[in-house]
Amino acid sequence: MDTLTDDLCYQALKTRDARFDGRFYTAVVTTGIFCRPICPAVTPRRDNVRFYPSAETAMANGFRPCLRCRPEAAPGSPAAAGVHTTLARAVRLVEEGALDTGSVSELAERLGITDRYLRQLYQRHTGVSPSQHARARRLLRARQLIVDSNLSMTDIADIAGFGSLRRFNQTLKEAYGGAPTAWRRGLKPHVSAGAQSPDSSFLPAKDDLVLFLQARPPFASDELLSFFRARAIPGLESVGEQYYARSVFMRGQPGLVICRPQTSPPGVQLIVRGPARQGILEVSARVRRLFDLDADLPGITADLANDPILQPLVRQNPGLRVPGCWDRFEFAVRAVLGQQISITAARTLAGRLVARLGNPLSPDLTADTGITHQFPPAEAIARQAPENPGMPRSRAETLAQVAARFAEPGFAELDGNTLLEQLASLRGIGPWTLNYLSLRGLGDPDAFPASDLGLLKASASLGGPTTAGTLTGHAERWRPWRAYAAQYLWTSLATPSGREETIS
Repeated sequence: MDTLTDDLCYQALKTRDARFDGRFYTAVVTTGIFCRPICPAVTPRRDNVRFYPSAETAMANGFRPCLRCRPEAAPGSPAAAGVHTTLARAVRLVEEGALDTGSVSELAERLGITDRYLRQLYQRHTGVSPSQHARARRLLRARQLIVDSNLSMTDIADIAGFGSLRRFNQTLKEAYGGAPTAWRRGLKPHVSAGAQSPDSSFLPAKDDLVLFLQARPPFASDELLSFFRARAIPGLESVGEQYYARSVFMRGQPGLVICRPQTSPPGVQLIVRGPARQGILEVSARVRRLFDLDADLPGITADLANDPILQPLVRQNPGLRVPGCWDRFEFAVRAVLGQQISITAARTLAGRLVARLGNPLSPDLTADTGITHQFPPAEAIARQAPENPGMPRSRAETLAQVAARFAEPGFAELDGNTLLEQLASLRGIGPWTLNYLSLRGLGDPDAFPASDLGLLKASASLGGPTTAGTLTGHAERWRPWRAYAAQYLWTSLATPSGREETIS
């Protein structure tokens, strides 16, 4: 449990403290059921409970999920995050279904380690094997799709990796103690009628897949949308007052993803339109990272608020998240395009690139959305980037080199440190770009581009360090959450300026 003791967990359980939702799960030995700390059930006696860092671990130890508090809908567990980079990557791949069609040995090969070492990592940090984690994850996401989506039972059985509807029904009945159809709530799609509003094309339609993804509160959704709105690439993305939408290409199929954040309950209504809906597991995992839904904000802000520079910023906006990215390669391109220019100029360059090299989408898929193309594949940019107008030739050459590396099989799946080391050898990729790639492209919570002009300006305005060296030294007290500290500093700027505008 790392920083959580059993006594602290029991105290959080007694008070139903929402700050701990998703950080641990309580298993009751007398009932065989495990719950979230916010469960409304009567608090069990202390000697009758066991605490586990993840729902998967509780299930692997023989406990069934509670049907009232629904552990499968809890924000993602941070049990493995930050503990070991290889394990974190393994967990992500399992979340996306790597063991539904592949073996543990194949997963280990993708990670560049032996299957024996992978099993050791899992056992040491999560208490379960990769196969146990995958089986529990399959059961949990199946129930979430049943209750929180509008998918048919047949589609859920297929997407969740059960192979057949009969096996799906039997397995879930054994695991949960009831037939899957008994839990069906089934989100009903909204079909607009009458006068069309500007938002109508971004509401759920008849054939859309709809799924709700919970976030751990507090959740500052308006700030995320404002962030994405300022940086939306024309033709690829559209951001309104209540939605973020973009084209995607999943499992060889095009689609439109629409995210509608909300604060009550905190989370994102996810809408997937088109053939890409078959990749809903990977889509939902990417959306969770894009909106930073699994961040333990209460714990992070409690640490950062101890610093006099950040204390007033944390108090003003306790739910601030670090925006992620949809795709590592796409974000690397954004980073190169945005070097030393404004957000507006970077958006213009990216929009031209998308229009020139991206595959066009069917108007039937994206009607009235303003979204027209997919993001260009690495191979296309590698061939055409040196001829890209509107940027210095040296930067265009850097872009071509970055695209060529990502076009290599397996490069995008490298662990974060190795990927950054590889990119650092390219001309035109300096420390600032690497730090920013780490912060948003790789989701490193401790990444910190100290030389960023915006961070220095914000720090100076708050009475903090004014040089990159002194800011780096001061930021040591913000570890391991320096990326969140950076986001607070950027957000504090009334009129953002400098390099923090370019791609952030």
